[in-house]
Amino acid sequence: MIGKTVLQPQVLDQVEKIGEADIIVGIPSFRNAGTISYVAKAASLGMVKYFPELKPVLVNSDGGSEDRTREIVLETPVPPGVEKIVTPYRGPAGKGSAFQTIFEIADRLRAKICIVVDSDLRSITPEWIKLLGEPIYKHSYGFVAPHYMRYKYDGTITNSIAYPITRALYGQRVRQPIGGDFGVCWALAKVFSQQDMWEDENVHKFGIDIWMTTMAINEGFRICQSTMGVKLHDSKDPGADLGPMFREVVSTIFSLMQRYEVKWKVVQGSVPTDIYGTVGEAEPEQISVDLHRLIDNFIRGFEEKQKILEQVLFPETFREIKALTHPPEAVFHFPLDVWVKAVYDFAVAYSWGNIDRHDLVDALMPLYFGRVGSFVIETEVMNDIEAEEAVEETAKAFEQLKPYLLKRWDEQKLLLMGRKNSC
Repeated sequence: MIGKTVLQPQVLDQVEKIGEADIIVGIPSFRNAGTISYVAKAASLGMVKYFPELKPVLVNSDGGSEDRTREIVLETPVPPGVEKIVTPYRGPAGKGSAFQTIFEIADRLRAKICIVVDSDLRSITPEWIKLLGEPIYKHSYGFVAPHYMRYKYDGTITNSIAYPITRALYGQRVRQPIGGDFGVCWALAKVFSQQDMWEDENVHKFGIDIWMTTMAINEGFRICQSTMGVKLHDSKDPGADLGPMFREVVSTIFSLMQRYEVKWKVVQGSVPTDIYGTVGEAEPEQISVDLHRLIDNFIRGFEEKQKILEQVLFPETFREIKALTHPPEAVFHFPLDVWVKAVYDFAVAYSWGNIDRHDLVDALMPLYFGRVGSFVIETEVMNDIEAEEAVEETAKAFEQLKPYLLKRWDEQKLLLMGRKNSC
């Protein structure tokens, strides 16, 4: 039986009364009064329609919303037989804390299937529950990641770093490793709920998705991707809104590199991850991107973080990036290989350097803005399918330059160990 708990006493009582469940859908939320009823209805209908023989529970894990988010979930009509657990979560504010509550409930209820979906979705249908749950229930997968059609400038953190570095490190091509909508089996929910990584402030927040994907890969669970069609959600301009998400996702990626060092160092190349369902052709919603702001953020950020950048980057890489801060916007180009080497230099410094980790990751952010700005210029006349090929080229570059990472990693690790031994 589970000892330590993050659940409220009344939730523990409710879980005890329910006893066991077969399928749960968890919805983490914070101030989502405008969308959560739609998500809750679709999730509940999906459980009943596609898994009629299973006992369903709907869980809303909320971050203290003051806009009646929880009340709206309670008031939302659901099919007979669907139990609701609606609770504020405990712990630091953030998406990961909401997930921790959901996973513990799934573990205590011994749910065969645990699905988590974002609370701001405008494209979710009941079929999403089938797509995320059926591979677990009928095909014994342990982890189901989403596979969306997205606009070419939606998901810039995914496209520029999360997808390509995860693929290069661990050898599995999971296209949306921070997608926000997942299915996990009971055994994996148990693994998630009992990890000490919950002490990491980044995992409590936006780092949760990449943490889940990386753990699922490295803990030996069968993984597939499920085709979800177009994702319509509250998209953000990468130059304006994504600072905290970048910091938390990248910090989590880098910290897990230490944990799984013995695994990723022996991986060469990558293999496709199974796709469940049929990839359709649909038109995602376009989002506006302020190119001038992206390049300005790069130039100003480079000037502000130049001291750290010079410490972290290989000298030639530093010189190449510094040269990029001068040309006019019309000819701006941040080379892909320079970006990849920079990311790898930062990954090494995160584990084996002596710079404060918050300051370190913040210093990578201007380079991210520069690389995204360059991607926008490079793909301006491309459609989404053509731009997807450019993302694949990014992933291939991370794979091809992995020997550079291995060399820098081992050099800096030996250097640090030598310093410690001489003390």
